[in-house]
Amino acid sequence: MDESMLSDAALVMRCQRELPEITRSFEELVRRYTQRIYTLVYRIVANREEAEDITQDVLLKAYYSLPQLKHPAQFSTWLYRMATNAALDSLERRRRHPWASPIEQVPEPLQPSPAATVALAHPEEQLLRNELRDCINTVLCTLEREQAQILVMRELEELSYDDIARVLEVSLGAIKMRLHRARLAFQRLFLKLCGQYARVVRSRPRPERSGQRRPPQQAQQQRKRGEEQP
Repeated sequence: MDESMLSDAALVMRCQRELPEITRSFEELVRRYTQRIYTLVYRIVANREEAEDITQDVLLKAYYSLPQLKHPAQFSTWLYRMATNAALDSLERRRRHPWASPIEQVPEPLQPSPAATVALAHPEEQLLRNELRDCINTVLCTLEREQAQILVMRELEELSYDDIARVLEVSLGAIKMRLHRARLAFQRLFLKLCGQYARVVRSRPRPERSGQRRPPQQAQQQRKRGEEQP
């Protein structure tokens, strides 16, 4: 059967039976996940060359670790967890040696919309953006590893609570509590380490999400009074 027609779980089970003699199934997994892993890692480290190296390291580690994967259906979350840890390790090394891997100006997966590009056209705006990203990475490095990991999985990878619970092998209730605590810890550290950027972020208008626009408070009050009248 064509490997491209198989599920991740089926490919993983084939790899566990066939590697290292036959590599077709693993090559299909690499084809499916290389760009996804690179995108995730790059959103954390914001350096193309570093993200490429980390991606290759993660895939190589996956190659050697697949025989120990007990739940093939959880391959994607298992792989994302390895990638997240590798990216956070890179941030910690950068904090110790800040000159080693400079952050690039415009991270590829986070390219702004055309309208936002105009707003960021001035050099001081671009500098502010880069400094803000650098500070956020510092906050991630300073957080406890588990807190940084759960924030990345939820906010960057956009994994569901159920997926995160499976990755970390804890209950759904525990995930919600840990995520709440991680967000509070991030907020405290961000205000402490990046206070000047926090003021800038709060001062900018937040874009309305389609289908979620809320009426002004005054209009809400008028509507409520109208509903109360007989």
